[in-house]
Amino acid sequence: MRVFWLNANFGACEIASTGLDTILQSSLPAEKKLTVIMANFAIRRYKNRDYDIVRLLFAQGMIEHLPVTCIYILKLLRVHFVLMVSFISLLMASRSYLLSFMCMTAILAAGWQLLKAEFNHYVEQCYSEDLMDIEKSYMVNSRSCFWVAESNGRVIGIVGAQGAEESDDVMVLRRLSVAKDQRFKGVAKSLCTTVIDFARQQGCKNVTLETSMIQHGAHKLYESMDFQKSNVRVFPTWFARLTNFSVFTYTYNIETH
Repeated sequence: MRVFWLNANFGACEIASTGLDTILQSSLPAEKKLTVIMANFAIRRYKNRDYDIVRLLFAQGMIEHLPVTCIYILKLLRVHFVLMVSFISLLMASRSYLLSFMCMTAILAAGWQLLKAEFNHYVEQCYSEDLMDIEKSYMVNSRSCFWVAESNGRVIGIVGAQGAEESDDVMVLRRLSVAKDQRFKGVAKSLCTTVIDFARQQGCKNVTLETSMIQHGAHKLYESMDFQKSNVRVFPTWFARLTNFSVFTYTYNIETH
């Protein structure tokens, strides 16, 4: 097991290699506020060679929420009503249960494709915005940065930070994503901590982020780190308005920590 610390410049440096599961943090100077990560990964700043894998990790992290979103929609009472009315109408028109069930299957399949297209559209939209030129979006301005978590030469996690346009006191955490096979190892928490430390260094008072209502694992992570839910809004698309699909805003108050 390797142990890494993050310095003020947010570069990961190896300080020890040990087979133990714990380390005494008291041996580190308190004034340096070092963050010790008990895992075999390091967090470093984004480099241009990371471009493709960063975009891939983001896309994978988004698309994996497709099944959960589908289940959420199918549980809505208004959807139950529409499906029931559709089935009864088909049955009355065709007088065939088999044909009615086949038509309903086709309707559900079409709905799945529409939902998938909505997710793909969002990913493509992000690809054309800040993820089009990550270097320019995050690495040029001193109030923004992008990091990757790397393990054995493989990028397994990503996160970005940008100063809020409306306030110099707010840092926005963006594009957090961790490879599916590398979760529950502290990667996401370490990436969030890196953003918080960066915001503190920039003199910000708060770190904010947005996440969808169906990302329950993300909610648990943020709340375990003392992020507070500060706003709920419906995502501004026709699909979201139709299904009341909401986005949660979480805020971390740096001054109280």
